[in-house]
Amino acid sequence: MRTPRFDRRSVMKGALKGAAVMVGIPTLDLFLDGNGEALANGRPLPVRFGTYFWGLGLTDTPQGSRWVPTKQGHGYDITPELESIKALKDKVSVFSGFRAIGDGKPNLVHWSGLAAIMSGSAPAASNTMDRASFDTMVAEAIGQSTRFRTLDMSASGKPLSNSTHTGKAFATPEVSPLALYTRLFGEGFQDPNNPNWKPDPRVMLRQSVLSAVKDQRDALAADVGKADRIKLDQYYTSVREMENQLALQLEKPEYNAACVVPPKPGAERRGASIDIVNENSKAMARLLAMALVCNQTRVFNFVHTAGASETYLPGDSKIYHQYSHDEPTDATLGYQVNTSKLAGVVMQAFGDFLTELDAVKEGDRTVLDNSIIMGYSDTGYAKIHSLENIPMFLAGGAGGKHKAGQHIRTTGEPVTRVSLTAMQLAGAPVGEFGAGAMKTSSPLTEVLA
Repeated sequence: MRTPRFDRRSVMKGALKGAAVMVGIPTLDLFLDGNGEALANGRPLPVRFGTYFWGLGLTDTPQGSRWVPTKQGHGYDITPELESIKALKDKVSVFSGFRAIGDGKPNLVHWSGLAAIMSGSAPAASNTMDRASFDTMVAEAIGQSTRFRTLDMSASGKPLSNSTHTGKAFATPEVSPLALYTRLFGEGFQDPNNPNWKPDPRVMLRQSVLSAVKDQRDALAADVGKADRIKLDQYYTSVREMENQLALQLEKPEYNAACVVPPKPGAERRGASIDIVNENSKAMARLLAMALVCNQTRVFNFVHTAGASETYLPGDSKIYHQYSHDEPTDATLGYQVNTSKLAGVVMQAFGDFLTELDAVKEGDRTVLDNSIIMGYSDTGYAKIHSLENIPMFLAGGAGGKHKAGQHIRTTGEPVTRVSLTAMQLAGAPVGEFGAGAMKTSSPLTEVLA
């Protein structure tokens, strides 16, 4: 029998040696529906969406692939460069044979694949996108009720390593665990379990100032030309987003016992050595998992390494990008040995990232179960900068909507089909995606529940 005496916001109160104490209550089955998949009032636990990018693809030689499973559908085999997802294979779908189509535009190495997957369009120039990246559409659909509409991170320490684009500019990512911690749990963080919560007067002041600016916009718009009106529209869009964020900070957040402020990271380690990048990636994933639980954001973009990756194995003098070009193919094995080794180490970070999200419980599920994460790279085979067979993955259950654990194989289908599938699993009301030959209205229904 459910009892009205307690709900998910309740706090147990008592005394210990004369001092008042309060103890939070975790997300019990009592507070959920019969399946442990939604709140007792019928509202579902939120679905989160993220992208995870790494540079230089995986090993896919003419003699054979080191990452593509031989079996299709459920129960796919684990190939050498997929070892890192072995423990989570039932929660990860693998997509092979998909390609970025240039529509007559040149292959802009280390860029065309990324831009095609995220924007749906072959780019005309490097380091820009002709259209906004699709995470912005997902954020519009599910990211409005959180402190950060989108959260961007880069584990390699490079502020220009990013994959989210508004159509006009890139976002600036957090580039270290400490920077990410400060952004999430420093000034402005609203602890949902603080019994003495009060609105921050500094937020109230900032909101009033922004509102005053907003009141003047119509008068200003009447005095400027077309070009300035475009600039003002961009500015006001940013103002509106800021106002929404500030308004959220003036509302008492819902009690959430699972939300625990993690310890502050210690001294930072920065560098291109792959062990440092992977260490930072794992630490940032741990912080991200709690940020999702604490409803700081529902949409994120994570960059492990840039397209032309400068990472290297500890003690080695040659970087990954250089190996992918210079290393000869082993005549006996049929692939580049060191390049494949680096690919496996890079993929270990992806497996660790997913494991951190899967370690945090939400009812009968985990944060990973309530998320859909698209992992992808910029090229299929870095040695020749191919745009065919670009590695793509969908990880997580999307709140029960992803029929995970499958290998879906095509021959030359556009990468945008995976992107569209990811958007729909995240809950974005999108019926088609892409431009030119990559325009599609056909999601991969095999993985849609």
